[in-house]
Amino acid sequence: MIYIQVKAMAGTNYVRANDVLAVQFTDREKCTLMLTGGILMPCYEPAATVVGRLEEQMGAKATPATVSNSAPDGKEPRDGDGSA
Repeated sequence: MIYIQVKAMAGTNYVRANDVLAVQFTDREKCTLMLTGGILMPCYEPAATVVGRLEEQMGAKATPATVSNSAPDGKEPRDGDGSA
């Protein structure tokens, strides 16, 4: 099993990478992990950092969508705060 480390409200948590369904942007320095079983885990680190860690641990290479400075629709910056 592959685990990733995320900073959460109560400290550091280790989450099984295969259980992460999505990483939801909530603030420039915060995100929410959506896990299997309907669990939402608030994290106190940028979504781009968590996604990068997931890609690294899962052995995935960066895709153009993750390297670009804009979202696929081009409407918000990579960190997603909407303050382009």
